[in-house]
Amino acid sequence: MAEINQARSPLAGVASSEGGSSEAGIRLTERPFLGKLVLRGDGGDGFLKAADAALGTAPPIEPNTAATIEEVSILWHSPDEWLIVTATSAETELANRLRETLGSMHAAVIDVSDSLVALRLSGSSTGSLLAKGCALDLHPRAFGPGQCAQTHLASALVTLHQIDDTGTWDIFVRASFAPYLWRWLEDASLEYGLAYGTG
Repeated sequence: MAEINQARSPLAGVASSEGGSSEAGIRLTERPFLGKLVLRGDGGDGFLKAADAALGTAPPIEPNTAATIEEVSILWHSPDEWLIVTATSAETELANRLRETLGSMHAAVIDVSDSLVALRLSGSSTGSLLAKGCALDLHPRAFGPGQCAQTHLASALVTLHQIDDTGTWDIFVRASFAPYLWRWLEDASLEYGLAYGTG
């Protein structure tokens, strides 16, 4: 009988999925198998209108901002590039819908689901934790919910997305760096108390 290959996270065997103190200042969670697309286009009115028709909202044009509608988040990467995060297994349908609405425009939709790992940080001490490894000013006076940025965290290139004002962040990192970043986050969290969530 043929073997059926199951999806396997780059963090399999590395990431814990439970345990820790209920009073921990940091909760670390892998969000496995989310769909991830890179959308490229000129950012003009026609492109934005077509993308809006497929996504339900236009890609944000203000630098370092994100738009979220239902289970889709669109993160600004550059004037002509966005990272789109979808629910598990929704990326193919969304990519096809984007390609159809964009038609012959000078644009591209690339599925990068397997090349990026999504982590979620939450808790009262996430700001202090991120400050240990990131040179960006993430203080609330400079960075808030709905903002995102490409930066380095502990020498790994990541995209940070602040979800809310209670200390919830999503981190997107290349699969090859995910085990390293997970272990760094575990170690850097110890002084705040660490718990693990399920994604």
